[in-house]
This record gives sequence, structure tokens and C-alpha cells, in this order.
Amino acid sequence: MLRSRLLTCIVVLPVLALSACGGSDKKIDTAAYTCADFNKSLRTKGDDTSGQYINKLSDQAKLGQDKKTSRRELTLGIYFACRGKPGTTKPAAGAIATAKAIKSGKFKLPSAPGTKKTSGQ
Repeated sequence: MLRSRLLTCIVVLPVLALSACGGSDKKIDTAAYTCADFNKSLRTKGDDTSGQYINKLSDQAKLGQDKKTSRRELTLGIYFACRGKPGTTKPAAGAIATAKAIKSGKFKLPSAPGTKKTSGQ
């Protein structure tokens, strides 16, 4: 049982890692890519446009770091740019600004999105 789980993990992890890198031929326009597109790509099996988007933002941002670090910072930037916002939000500029702030050490975690109170409380 343990051996089969280990084998499954060994096979599945590289597939997931490669799919996140964005290797398809689909063209991504970073200026038009929205939070809804990003979230849909994360939920859809075989859709690696979110990885392509992160790679293209990394090229645009020119953070001067290794790819792995810049992709992590940009992913956090996308998360904070999309959190609590409508799906039509375009996170590119906010993600790059967040990544640069993280790199410089001046990034402060934003507060949690406000909760809506209902009239019955």
C-alpha cells in the first residue's frame, strides 16, 4: 500500500510541475488576462495558461532574480491582486508591483477583505 502511494506520488508530481510551467502553444495576452481566467486555468485539468501567464509576467517584470524566485513572488502578487476582487480584475500591474515590493523588502501583507454583514445580525 505504501509502496503504491510512493510510486503514484513519484509519477504525479513531475506531471503537475510541468503543467504549471506553461508549455502549450496557446498565446497569452498579459494585459487582457483576468483573475477569472487565472482561477479557471487553475481549476481546469490540462489548462496551463496560468503557468504561461506567470512566466510572461516574470519576463516583463525583469526582477533580476532567478526564475523560480520571481515566479513565486509574482504568484503571491496575483493572489493578493485577485483576492476579494471581481473576476474581471486584471492583476498584471498589481502583481508586478507586489513582486518588486517583496524583492525590495518593503512589502506589507494587505488586510483581509472585509466581510459583509447581513441585516439579521
